Amino acid sequence: MIVEHAEFRVKPGASDAFEAAFEQVRALLLEADGCLRADLLRGVDVIDTFLLRVEWERLEDHTEVFASTAASRRLAAAIAPHCDGPPRVMHFIAQ
Repeated sequence: MIVEHAEFRVKPGASDAFEAAFEQVRALLLEADGCLRADLLRGVDVIDTFLLRVEWERLEDHTEVFASTAASRRLAAAIAPHCDGPPRVMHFIAQ
């Protein structure tokens, strides 16, 4: 299993809007082939920061399969207006 961590910095004051936008499109991620779980965590130490934690069966389920879908583009379009730049994305092997 692969765990994706995507750190988002949102525009000042846009945290609530970002969170609401993500909740509207969260199902797109959860319905993706290979997606096992997706959680959005709000930062405590740094205001207007979020961590998206997604569990995937395989790395390719995220980087190749989901990334090439209309669902991925819809998810990005919904949350991007609230972001202050692209997310920092890292993948980890869960044991």
